[in-house]
Amino acid sequence: MADHTVRAVVLRRSDSGESDRRLTLLTREFGKLDVVAKGARKGGSRLAGSSDPLCESILTYADGRRTRFVTQTEPVNSFRGLREDYERLTQALALAELVAGLLPFEQPDESLYEFLIGTLSELSTHPKPLVVFLWAEVKILAQAGFEPQWLNCVISGEPISAEAFVSPQAGGVVSDLSATRFTDRVRAKAEVLIALSRLRELDSPPANVRYANACFLTLYPFLRAAVDLALPAHEAVRDSLLISENHSSSVK
Repeated sequence: MADHTVRAVVLRRSDSGESDRRLTLLTREFGKLDVVAKGARKGGSRLAGSSDPLCESILTYADGRRTRFVTQTEPVNSFRGLREDYERLTQALALAELVAGLLPFEQPDESLYEFLIGTLSELSTHPKPLVVFLWAEVKILAQAGFEPQWLNCVISGEPISAEAFVSPQAGGVVSDLSATRFTDRVRAKAEVLIALSRLRELDSPPANVRYANACFLTLYPFLRAAVDLALPAHEAVRDSLLISENHSSSVK
């Protein structure tokens, strides 16, 4: 069996057998890979810590006939700041969830790896983590080829007005006249759509985003449509924001 040493971050994990863990990794060298960390759930296992989601490590795996098996790990970064804050941790897990859902297997992209690691570091320290999360999700969605059209109707090209319909099925904004054919349409404010469009153009997270909660709630159905799988971490972020929105409304 051939051994490979890579720099990797754990995107997701699941239990396998009596004591193993199946991991989906983003590696700098080979892109997204699935591996098995044998015995990682046993007490005292040297693989336990490195098999946690969002942990970065230098990892060696061996190619089996059907499965890759982790043989050695050297922890690099656990992003401690994420693990001390529920909001930051949930958003970081959602970010990893999106990368795992969108990225094809075994297509190396060193720039995406560095982008994810840099974003996790930003998410650990930025005073407004939702801003970093929003920026990163918009950038990843665009890089994967699923960027919605936020400023003009995808059917007619008509520019947005004060409010507009958006539709994941259509791929972005749809005019009032065109919207009737899309059952998934919802209303969104122009300020929200402009903010989402501008995030795509930025090379780093801004200090603030107006209507950040509304931006994510508008973006979420597009993420769900692009991945076409359940997104439990994203649902947790969405539910938290909805609770916050409802609380703010009740206070007013």
